[in-house]
Amino acid sequence: MKKKSHTNVHFDYGGYYSEGNEWIYKNSLYAISFKTACLEKITYSVLLDKITTKVGQNGVPGNLRLSYNLSKARRETYIVDDEDVYIFLTECDEEGRIPVLHVELLSDNNQRVEVLVPERRSSVGVNYVELVNVNEGLENDVNEVLENDVNEVLVNDVNEVLVNDVNEVLVNDVNEVLVNDVNEVLVNEDMVNEVMVNEVCANVTGMEVVAVERSMDNHLDEDVDGMFDFDDIPAIPNRVKGTPKNIEWEDGTGIELYQEFCSKEALWELVNKAAKQLVYGVLTIKSDPLRLMLRCKQYSQGCKWYLRVARTKQSDYWSVRVHRKIHTCSRSVESTSNSVQRGTPRLIAAVLHADFPGNLQTPNPKSIMSIVTGRLGVHCSYSTALRGKMQHVSEVRGGPEKSYKMLFSYLYMLEKVNRGTVTSVELEEKKFKYLFIALGASIEGFRAMRKVIIVDATHLKTVYGGMLVIATAQDPNHHHYPLAFGVIDAEKDDSWIWFFQKLKTVYPEVPDLVFISDRHQSIKKAVMTVYPNAHHVHCIWHLSQNLRLRAKTDKDGAAKKFLECAHAYTENRAVGREQWSRYHFQGDKYNIDTSNAAESMNAVFKKARKYHLLPMIDAMVEKFSEWFNNHRQDSGNASSTSQVVPFVENILHARCLVAAKLKVVELNSYRQEYNVIDGMSVSFLVDLKMKTCSCKTFDIDKYPCVHAIAAARFLARKEGRNADVSIYGLCSVFYLIDTWALAYYRTLFVVPHESEWNIPESVKELEVEPPDYTPKKGRNQDKRFPSVGEKRRKSNKAVPGINLERWLQPEDPEAS
Repeated sequence: MKKKSHTNVHFDYGGYYSEGNEWIYKNSLYAISFKTACLEKITYSVLLDKITTKVGQNGVPGNLRLSYNLSKARRETYIVDDEDVYIFLTECDEEGRIPVLHVELLSDNNQRVEVLVPERRSSVGVNYVELVNVNEGLENDVNEVLENDVNEVLVNDVNEVLVNDVNEVLVNDVNEVLVNDVNEVLVNEDMVNEVMVNEVCANVTGMEVVAVERSMDNHLDEDVDGMFDFDDIPAIPNRVKGTPKNIEWEDGTGIELYQEFCSKEALWELVNKAAKQLVYGVLTIKSDPLRLMLRCKQYSQGCKWYLRVARTKQSDYWSVRVHRKIHTCSRSVESTSNSVQRGTPRLIAAVLHADFPGNLQTPNPKSIMSIVTGRLGVHCSYSTALRGKMQHVSEVRGGPEKSYKMLFSYLYMLEKVNRGTVTSVELEEKKFKYLFIALGASIEGFRAMRKVIIVDATHLKTVYGGMLVIATAQDPNHHHYPLAFGVIDAEKDDSWIWFFQKLKTVYPEVPDLVFISDRHQSIKKAVMTVYPNAHHVHCIWHLSQNLRLRAKTDKDGAAKKFLECAHAYTENRAVGREQWSRYHFQGDKYNIDTSNAAESMNAVFKKARKYHLLPMIDAMVEKFSEWFNNHRQDSGNASSTSQVVPFVENILHARCLVAAKLKVVELNSYRQEYNVIDGMSVSFLVDLKMKTCSCKTFDIDKYPCVHAIAAARFLARKEGRNADVSIYGLCSVFYLIDTWALAYYRTLFVVPHESEWNIPESVKELEVEPPDYTPKKGRNQDKRFPSVGEKRRKSNKAVPGINLERWLQPEDPEAS
């Protein structure tokens, strides 16, 4: 059977009801059609507009009154609001037909006058239902006399009844009091204890009217002659003139009709937050996978607030179908109700969404408790605040399962926006195992870098655990330069070998390639396996901490002396092996003796390591992009008078002051060999053509030492020299500003929002499941325990006067 896509309504216009409640027709039937089968969309105003357009009464829908007769009822049923329209459209006879709608045309005098019920008349002919609506029946300067069931009323040229100082009022067989231009009727205490004024009567409540009626009816039963004592009528309390009705106020949700929400929970979150903020209660009438119906808790007291939301077809979105946003309930009742107003994690997350939009860093739970109380006036426990904080973070960055599910799509977009990027994912039975990422800009920029790679791993603070692996270099100006990063399950042989194999695909083995790491045996084995010809040295800081453990006395002094020995350039000051000593090392590791670059990366991403997989990668790429932009600007804004990076320029600037005081003896003018004697009468052999010095500083750092600068000064001042010399010309090409700018010329782009992704179907089909994990009791550990023998610095690194790079630089004896 074909589903209806429209709704038809037949009506007649211009008729009226007879005394027997029968409809008297005057015109033929009309028909209107609504092109929708959804009855909730046909509201009272829409129905009136259709009818007035059909009969030519545009602009005056208030003069029309709608009603219909039920087949089994003898009286008419009036339509006054949307609910009545819905009931009318759903009233069908046995054949499924909607009743004919009756449309009355009202005059201005009897517009919307309610039918008087005889049982509601008082003994004096006044209908109290009319008195409640006295603003419609009586106005100032009324010249009309209300008469109901009166047999005879004698009025002799009277336009106003004045009652002043009257001792007795006789009422005989009269069922109504005549009121003409009367604003107030005063009756003395002997006759009436009631003041009946038009304005006062308008404020008589329904319960008071019923009480008065019952009292009057009882008197009529007792007094056969129709006389009764006005003293026995219950007194209607005097009310202040113009007392307002219940205050009407909006619900504060800002919801519009047909507005769509991504989920039912999102809508409920908005309503719940507004309810707590504006102090009103909400009851759930119905909640299922297709609809959500809410109403005010005080609906029994007459509050009409109502919200109905339905799920749209072929979509997960929810649409608002009915919304009566006006409340008439009392906040005083809700404030003193027995229901306990407690905050929920979802409610707390909603507050954090508003106060910290898109921000993963929120206050501590104790502060959140105060924020929620101040915003919504509700209280929550510490655990609830903590769960709400975690839910806020989870909703901002997404769940961990979603990160693994969208991993291949994310990597596809990362490679698309960053040309030359290389990514790789290792799965084990469709479950995540390893990840490797090398950005295209870093791959090209490494060509301008010194061939020294620092590697290190640190723990991830997520539910699935794992370790973050970072490979970095050092740019000419001694900044951290990211080369590649990835995720492995643990520091073991298989994981490190896999990472170095992927690293070799983008950074192949070249002469004088150096790796620096801690003494982890898996790293050592992986370097020897994948890069057999590369040099591998250990971080001297880790070695010094191990030495502290083995020293029996003066542990700090032993560690300090070890660092001094490791930094030594000359043989007579060096002790130990080539894996940590600058002098004995056969390759070019320049000034890099520690894995501090990788360790610093771990500190930079300390907070990001708490994120799930994709948000963590996003944070890292965003930070790398920021570094590239800042260093690109620095290289472009470098001084035009200098040819080397600022770090080397500052060192040369200080060494020139010392070199000016050294004695230089020329040994070979053609080969530019010189003997330089320092202040302690120690001679050093300098070869400017080969760029070497017997102090080894020139050889290792690749920029002139104080002895080389002294020899260059001597050559520049020599008369009849056959070659030009420049201190900048003695520096390695890796320290030139042009080389520095070349390392950052490429732009790093972050992955756009998911809504802008254009993923091929072949990539969408690739699925990744989260790795297996064992749940742990208690909170996740955020801070690392100090290793054996490790001594942590307690003072602030930013204390003025502390030069953290001093221990990385050689000590020039001439400088003292």
